[in-house]
Amino acid sequence: MHSSPLGSTLFDDASAHPLETLSKKGFAEAIGVSPGRVSQLIASGLPVEPNGRIHVARGKAWVAENVDPNRRRASLDTLPLAPALLSPRAVRDTAEAEIARMKAERMGRALIDRAATLRTIETRARVERDAWIGWVNRAAPEIAAAAGADLAVVVGALDRLVRAQLASLANLPIGDIAHD
Repeated sequence: MHSSPLGSTLFDDASAHPLETLSKKGFAEAIGVSPGRVSQLIASGLPVEPNGRIHVARGKAWVAENVDPNRRRASLDTLPLAPALLSPRAVRDTAEAEIARMKAERMGRALIDRAATLRTIETRARVERDAWIGWVNRAAPEIAAAAGADLAVVVGALDRLVRAQLASLANLPIGDIAHD
């Protein structure tokens, strides 16, 4: 071993394999959490090297043994865990977080496309309109039976009322619906 300028050989082996240890930020990225969360884990006993870096294998093993899988947000391919050990919610949350991260990286600071946004709003409105019109045909028989009314009369009244409400909503300008 060679000697460092400080005269210590204690850290020479750790520097020989820089990929074995990571900074707090690097370890946080490796397991899919924030650097602040890594600080919390360190306070809870996550082992840290004398130089402040975290040994990747030991750190991941500690996280696997000490962090509740339902609260862990680490990506499945970076932690040495079988997916069966994670709850379906944790798997879903991890996948959603990864998708959101990738979308944010891809978009950067780009603005959203106005035409695509309007198409999405129109598609959603059409789906909701169709669902409400379909609801009339599903709800009318139950209402007619409960009220002892003629089914055709109930269908006609509900259809008229739902279409009037949808027309009223369609006439609202998008800017008047919600303000941030």
